[in-house]
Amino acid sequence: MRIVNPVDQDSLKYGVEAAGRDLLKELPALTKGQVIISGACVNTPVLCQVRKRITAHGGETLNAPALWQAYFQTHQVESRKIEDAPLVGRSRPKTFRGVSIE
Repeated sequence: MRIVNPVDQDSLKYGVEAAGRDLLKELPALTKGQVIISGACVNTPVLCQVRKRITAHGGETLNAPALWQAYFQTHQVESRKIEDAPLVGRSRPKTFRGVSIE
């Protein structure tokens, strides 16, 4: 999007291979909602217009470090291992989706 700071523009020059001098000169002139997309997904930099958001923002910022720690707590890992373990000593169902498999 619009980038006026020369330090930010300089970091883009090294971070985006396709960012040439002409592209960097255009960054301060971009209007609200205009972006230049560049990277592995496009062959050459593309100028695009981002539309206004249609839906109301209803999300919340998640506490990623806390969620990560909770997921990898010892008792959680053990619980998942038990849930994913193969069933031993139990008879298999005789039907699958209503079809006999005997």
